[in-house]
Amino acid sequence: MRILGGGAGVALALGAGGAAAQETLTWRAPAERLTIGQVFADASLANQAVMAGLVAAAIAALVVWGAGLARAVGPEPSRAGAGLGFLKGLWLAGPLLGLLAASYTLLCMFIALANVQPTPSVAVLAPGFAEAALQVLLGLLAASVAVICHRHLEIRIRQVAARAAA
Repeated sequence: MRILGGGAGVALALGAGGAAAQETLTWRAPAERLTIGQVFADASLANQAVMAGLVAAAIAALVVWGAGLARAVGPEPSRAGAGLGFLKGLWLAGPLLGLLAASYTLLCMFIALANVQPTPSVAVLAPGFAEAALQVLLGLLAASVAVICHRHLEIRIRQVAARAAA
């Protein structure tokens, strides 16, 4: 398979025993393109709750990190590590929750796919795959933010403790 050309249309050449068939693909109009907002809006309420929860958890990780930094330089540096448990939990649970939601989405897609005739095209299935990918992405995003915040806060607490001991 080769992709030829560029610009508004893309020619896709499929090799089949020496003969190449060419099909020209074109981009959809901007108003018809799938966006992340549409993927979220088309998700079930349970999946929307998981996605919103993962975004909220990533934001909460930043808040916990900021509060920990403020405590580390404040009058009570011993309380700076109070949020490390939350960050560690999000670090471990974020990807698992994203994968669980993606697995549920894919399971529902495959059950629906098995129950319809004729088999839908990839264009019909693409929004479901995008939803599953978004759930995994949000889980990894929440975990990544938690890991970075946890590591930075842990280092800052060690520095403050070393200064206090010296």
